[in-house]
Amino acid sequence: MACDLTAIDRHILGEVWTTDEMWRNLVHLCDDLGHRFGGSASEHAAAQFLLEKMRAYGLQNAHLEEFPVYTWDRGTCKLTVTEPHTDEITAIAMPYCGSGVWEGTLIDAGEGEQADYERLGDTVRGNIVLTDAETASRSHRTDKYRWAHEAGAAAVIFLNRNPGLLHITGALYAKNPGGPNDEDHEAPIPAIGITYESGALLRRKLERGEVKVRIELQNQTRLSHSYNVVGDIPGGSKANEIVLFGGHYDGHDIAQGAADDGAGTLVGLEVGRVLAPFAGQLDRTVRIICYGCEEIGLIGSWAHADTYAKEGNDEQLVFSMNLDGAGRGEGGRDIVNVSRDNAWADYFRKLGDEMGYQFQVDNRLGVHSDHFPYFLAGYPSATLRSLDATAGMIGRGYGHTEADTVDKVTPRGLQMGAAFAARVAARLACLDEFPSGRRDEAAVRQVLEEDNMLHVLEKHWGRDNRADI
Repeated sequence: MACDLTAIDRHILGEVWTTDEMWRNLVHLCDDLGHRFGGSASEHAAAQFLLEKMRAYGLQNAHLEEFPVYTWDRGTCKLTVTEPHTDEITAIAMPYCGSGVWEGTLIDAGEGEQADYERLGDTVRGNIVLTDAETASRSHRTDKYRWAHEAGAAAVIFLNRNPGLLHITGALYAKNPGGPNDEDHEAPIPAIGITYESGALLRRKLERGEVKVRIELQNQTRLSHSYNVVGDIPGGSKANEIVLFGGHYDGHDIAQGAADDGAGTLVGLEVGRVLAPFAGQLDRTVRIICYGCEEIGLIGSWAHADTYAKEGNDEQLVFSMNLDGAGRGEGGRDIVNVSRDNAWADYFRKLGDEMGYQFQVDNRLGVHSDHFPYFLAGYPSATLRSLDATAGMIGRGYGHTEADTVDKVTPRGLQMGAAFAARVAARLACLDEFPSGRRDEAAVRQVLEEDNMLHVLEKHWGRDNRADI
């Protein structure tokens, strides 16, 4: 029997718009449980909370999917200008920095692109690089860090490009992936984050002559564990085909992680709540997942993507929708970004007319969020996100700073994001034929080559940070 999408839509909209459940869940995650840094006690408490909610909402086979991870405990960070005169600069260590003291001449690498390091040449070696954390380019923080490391830098100082006295953070990669000791999973060189204003100060100093700095750090990397939280709305005639929806519930330890990605996680949980009564009535199984440890290397999505290839698993993953960025802002400014698949992009462009709800469709590949392990394994994937008030800011806006707090999210934005996501999930679960299926290894490689991203097959910070490689 065909799915009655009109009746399902009416149920979705009625349920979503008549409760503040998502908002109350967000406040609890952020205000009561805290930052939820990967592998921390705060993250573990959040996993238990989300599991309890899945069970209360009627999701079936709700369970925790445990995996090992090297977590990181923040200690002290001190940045001092030592020449031409002494000046203390507020700074924070980035996750996986070790402990020690590093001194050197400050070298301004500008935006920190590969061409900048080619221009600077040997002047970088043994010195401390100052670079923008995020710019308008597609280069990720870890790319800029890698180029600095390969150029021989002793340390990196990342500055936030958005004003507001906000320090920038973001995880680094392990110096010896797969090594047996905690120290193997520290970063090869330290990197610290500073504010826009401090960066501007350092650049003014550099305009007038040579500047020397000292970095002093005390931090700890240690083996821990994390969880994905998983629950199902079982399908009917095609129950072994899985449509996966989820965001990451972990955050950075300097903030609440409300928009990145508490909001997206709770949009996914709400999709599960409102579709749970349709168990057995949708053709395919809709699986809801709350990922652990995205911020420190996509560790949860790597782990879950691997489960579909395990011997004895007869489930077939047919689509993965990443909700990193869903439910933000005031709502109504949704984007579905397809992972470089023309057929799926065309499908989503037509879907707006069919649903009577217009949204933007992009068709480009990103390699630094939870859709990527699925893309790499060949599964069709996309990211559903919403624009918010930070859309005009550089990079993540308030993300990865102290300002990623509950007040940046709105109840209306959560509701509109969840209503949209649930309607999309129902349609994917009931779609007669998919526009395209799983890519083989050669096709995945071709997309990466076309996008000049073949290097991720050799070096990707997420793979390097896995404790189970």
